[in-house]
Amino acid sequence: MTSIRIDKAFKEPVRFIKKLEDTSVIVGQPLKLVCTYTGSQRVHVTWKKDDKLIWASYQYNVLTTDSTCSLEVLYSDRPAAAGKYTCEISNEAGCDLCHAHVTLGKGTSTNLPTAFYYSANLPNNYLHFLRWCIITLISLLTDNSSNSLFNTGNMKQS
Repeated sequence: MTSIRIDKAFKEPVRFIKKLEDTSVIVGQPLKLVCTYTGSQRVHVTWKKDDKLIWASYQYNVLTTDSTCSLEVLYSDRPAAAGKYTCEISNEAGCDLCHAHVTLGKGTSTNLPTAFYYSANLPNNYLHFLRWCIITLISLLTDNSSNSLFNTGNMKQS
């Protein structure tokens, strides 16, 4: 009788399931690049922009789970946000990489002074939350007035 031995040390090479996609981001809008992968754990993730290593900092948020990796560009309204982004994943059994070209597009902007976003002495997460609140409020105010949160057309007048 022959027995089949299963090697518990077998490692599945890591590979992307959903790769990064080329994108155009409107000035003032958030930029988040996300990809998913599969493979044996102890996966190492490396991000590059224009072939230079990048990591979590005041410019980038990096999040890695068991099957996804994401890069959020915190100052995506600056021309420096445009370029070629690369995500490389590796484990003991192999590696894979994917790229996305990011361009800055034109679109509706809040027309708030850029200095507003960067002059406050608040941690980055508060600045981004404040920025999101302002952009959301402005979009509510400038949307179709009949659907506006602030529409007073149905109020009784005294």
